[in-house]
Amino acid sequence: MKNLSSVVVLLFLFAWTAAAAADKIDVNTAPLEDLVKIIHIGEVRAKELISLRPFSSLDDLARIKGIGQAKVEDIKNEGLAWVGHEEKLAEIKPQLEKPEPVTYPPGIVINEILPSPEGPDETEEWIEIFNQNNFEVNLAGWQITDTEGATKTYTFPRETQIGPEGFLVLSRPTSKITLNNSGDGLNLIQPDGKITDKVNYEKAIRGQSYNRVDSKWTWSNALTPGSTNTIPAPIKEIEPSREGIKAPVSEEEVEEVLPKRGLAALGEQIPKETASFPPFLAALFVAIFSGTIILTLKKRVKNLDLLEK
Repeated sequence: MKNLSSVVVLLFLFAWTAAAAADKIDVNTAPLEDLVKIIHIGEVRAKELISLRPFSSLDDLARIKGIGQAKVEDIKNEGLAWVGHEEKLAEIKPQLEKPEPVTYPPGIVINEILPSPEGPDETEEWIEIFNQNNFEVNLAGWQITDTEGATKTYTFPRETQIGPEGFLVLSRPTSKITLNNSGDGLNLIQPDGKITDKVNYEKAIRGQSYNRVDSKWTWSNALTPGSTNTIPAPIKEIEPSREGIKAPVSEEEVEEVLPKRGLAALGEQIPKETASFPPFLAALFVAIFSGTIILTLKKRVKNLDLLEK
């Protein structure tokens, strides 16, 4: 659309200048016999004018010897001289072709880093970039740099693409960036010099990566270069089962279980209960005792009868 508008403007200017050429004298193209018709321009100045071409505007005629600003104003007011369309177009063409300002999408972030791998740092360190957008982004000209110690800046080469919601992993041999184990930081920089994302960490944990989780960062032993970060859930401490272990019983609980009449105050003894004689045994004893007496009496009576006889 912008190119079409520029073409329309150029065509309009060309048509306008062509129409004006019939009535005016183009100081950049007119012959000597026409130039001398312009006020304050005689044959001598006309020859000098031709040698000084091209002129970018009528004000530029002040370069001619003897033509000051006052005479330039007279030439303008006369309305006969003008600057040809080629120079005029050359003057406005840079404005028409001025590039639109470049904008860079947000959502390109540092997502995970491995400063202290289990293996050699020189070959196994890496940095992961994540595109949060649902469209592809060209990272050409973007930069990433560390902030501590002997810093190094890596510039993404031309046609470096990162897909929608995609990952890009930079190994240390590729980026030449050293992630210090004692602590370091990284800045992600747009081609216009704006820092669009950053991360800092203190002492690195060996074998663990530093992960972006929402807007926070955390260490994890689950390394996920080129994929979604995974943070293992913390292990919960399980209390040992108390099954089979008898807990101390309170005095109140004892009172609920045992008859209250069998309880003694703390420090007292529970008196023994006197054993009672079963009633049926007492009756049996009385019956036996009574029977024995009766038998004894009968035996004595029988003996007395025998004696009397």
